[in-house]
Amino acid sequence: DGGVAVIAAANNQTIDVIAPGQDGFVRIVLRGLARDRMRKDQDRQNPFRLTRWEDGRLSVEDPMTGRSVDLGAFGAVNAASFARLMLKD
Repeated sequence: DGGVAVIAAANNQTIDVIAPGQDGFVRIVLRGLARDRMRKDQDRQNPFRLTRWEDGRLSVEDPMTGRSVDLGAFGAVNAASFARLMLKD
């Protein structure tokens, strides 16, 4: 239906579903990663990895392609869109 499932790595539980039309920045970043994956003919079902580093930075990575996005480069408000997903875990 166009929703994006947020799944906790620790227990494989769905902790949120981003509905179509919601959280535009999150959807744009993930869409870009997914597009790169499709171009490289990689499995679309494997999850992306959201990481909070020891210094507080956030990044989202595609383990299938090796592509990583430093979310801080897009400003604090946009990075917070991803940070709130980690708080639910």
